[in-house]
Amino acid sequence: MCGLFGQLNFEHAPLAPEERDAAVRLTRLAARRGPDGEGFWSDAHAALGFRRLAIFDPTASGDQPMRTPDGGAVLVYNGALYNYRELRRELEAAGVRFRSPGDAEVVLHALAHWGHAALTRFNGMFALAWYDARERRLLLARDHAGMKPLYLLRGARGFAFASQFDQIVRHPWSRGAALSPAALGLHLRLGYVPAPFALLERAEQVPAGSWLELRADGRERAGRFFDLPVFRPPDLAGAAADEAVEAAVRAAVRRHMLADVPVGVFLSGGVDSPLVAALAAEICGPGLVATTLGTGGDEHDESRQAAAHAREFGADHLVAHLTPAGALDLLDDVVAACKEPLADYSIFPTLFVSRAARARVKVALSGDGGDELFWGYTGRFGALLSRVDGAAPAAAAGGWSWQRVLEAGRGSADPLWPSTLGDLHRWSHSHGLEPWLRRAFPELPEWPPSLTAFAFDEREPERVAQWLRWNEFQVYLQMLLQKVDRGSMHASLEVRCPLLDREVIEVALRVDWRSCLDPARGIGKLPLRRALAKRVSSQSGVKRGFTVPMDEWLRGPLRPRFEEEVLERDSLAGLALDRAALRRRFERHLERKGNHGWELWLLLGLARWQSTHLRHLGDGAQEP
Repeated sequence: MCGLFGQLNFEHAPLAPEERDAAVRLTRLAARRGPDGEGFWSDAHAALGFRRLAIFDPTASGDQPMRTPDGGAVLVYNGALYNYRELRRELEAAGVRFRSPGDAEVVLHALAHWGHAALTRFNGMFALAWYDARERRLLLARDHAGMKPLYLLRGARGFAFASQFDQIVRHPWSRGAALSPAALGLHLRLGYVPAPFALLERAEQVPAGSWLELRADGRERAGRFFDLPVFRPPDLAGAAADEAVEAAVRAAVRRHMLADVPVGVFLSGGVDSPLVAALAAEICGPGLVATTLGTGGDEHDESRQAAAHAREFGADHLVAHLTPAGALDLLDDVVAACKEPLADYSIFPTLFVSRAARARVKVALSGDGGDELFWGYTGRFGALLSRVDGAAPAAAAGGWSWQRVLEAGRGSADPLWPSTLGDLHRWSHSHGLEPWLRRAFPELPEWPPSLTAFAFDEREPERVAQWLRWNEFQVYLQMLLQKVDRGSMHASLEVRCPLLDREVIEVALRVDWRSCLDPARGIGKLPLRRALAKRVSSQSGVKRGFTVPMDEWLRGPLRPRFEEEVLERDSLAGLALDRAALRRRFERHLERKGNHGWELWLLLGLARWQSTHLRHLGDGAQEP
């Protein structure tokens, strides 16, 4: 992967020398994203900077910023285009002559030749900025799933964009900027900031699957080139679904292995990454480099199952062992890697296993996306679907069911009580913390009305199932992709997600949910499981995922840090704190009356982000 930065000044405010200097310094903040080289380009109104992690064509012919032969268009592009060879042949047939063998020049000429329509043809992950120097027109775009980040800052003199949020925070135009209450409220509820929101006023994220056109005269246009449909009637089920899914995933893995540098895999003991690894091994043969996280044999350790898979694949397998002490040593790296706060503390093992993989390869394939596309989160929505579909008893443990919860909500005067399926799912995504957050933060911002991802109140099983998949793709997957990008990029490792390939998504949209999910047994992703079963002698039915014992850390080695950095505060990120409510929560956690590691780490991570990054607000990347 790579890192980019740039800005487009308005016609009345041409680039000043100090702005060019700041652009160079801000680009260098992304050095970990691109340790292999850097490049800069500017004219009277635009400046583009680039840090390169060379994957395709590691020679100088692949350097960026990249220009068309006539100098009319300039590109900075962070990503990988897996169908670039097919697009190159089309462009060559149309008369385009190429000077390099890599994918970046294909992106450059495709946008010059097809305009915005080129984006619909791209199958890859990317964040890009394409500048028409003659018209002073800048095109920003981000891949269909949101795998690569892209931030935008609006200033009085123009627009700035970047791969990392610290490049936005430290831009001179951010000097004096306030934190965004809406974004803060979303972070506290969801554990991350979803697009298009960003933590600074006047800043935003370019949403996944969208483009934004900006001109030096101030005109703007925006559009989408990819939208996951909320509902599409399925036409694949049973064995036909299994065959179509397996074929699509195999083709995607083959595409994602294209590179001019070594490619390996992340290997867990679950389903998704073992399937990706098995298919990759079939393609490349014995010796596939596989990296697994080991956590000392605790309940989260999948290394034994992963090692068994690796032996069956003939993989060159490494287990990277993460001890509690070693994980705590990563704390400062985790804060440094997360240029905006992230409450998902599985960033610790993600960063660690990325660092281990990077010692042997430059690219690693992961299994991200399988749960979201094939109904893998049975704990979150399997019960909802089983009860909507009538496949399980209506009453849950303790005599409650989601129907009873919703009926109580419809008759309740409490505005926080869920009254729709969308409300109930939002409650799940926010860990049921809304009442406590309102006590701890008396001025907690309201949920932004423009974020409608949880606006849903239907009961028909097919529509409920597809909405749940759509919601997971739009909300939870975005946090996971932030985690993977930040953790891997801090280690200068490119991570690719074959299960989020455009072809895999198209096939997934055709599959009946009942062919993927067995609510009664609590098992999802059935087509992926059956494809894996052809290749391994056994597989896990338990979804664990990489994590760390944050509950215990906050009772032990992180306790002094939490007490010093959070409990002593009257406010956090500009929001007033009820210290008594917070201390009661912390004491309840210490006394083991509850496990509150999620919300306590959320606050500690936010506090550390504030002290680490906001002290540089608007300093132009000048060191203090």
